Amino acid sequence: IRKITFNNLTTDVENIPSENTISVYPNPTHDLLIIQGVEPQVLRVYDLQGRLLINETSMQINVSTLNMGTYLLQIGTQVVRFIKQ
Repeated sequence: IRKITFNNLTTDVENIPSENTISVYPNPTHDLLIIQGVEPQVLRVYDLQGRLLINETSMQINVSTLNMGTYLLQIGTQVVRFIKQ
């Protein structure tokens, strides 16, 4: 990503190659979170207070032990928000 501009309620994103698309599903999830579109690497799940809860190298993460709520998934330098139901 070269540039992200936030203007009121619109977002302009420029120069994002299509091969950088990461899929994280299902979202919301009950037990298993699946990650596609990246090479296998360390994945980290954090709560909204920044506490590391899961450190995983599989492209499927079992989140069944987490309480219901919103969490952050770090994939390399990218962060994706997901909801555990």
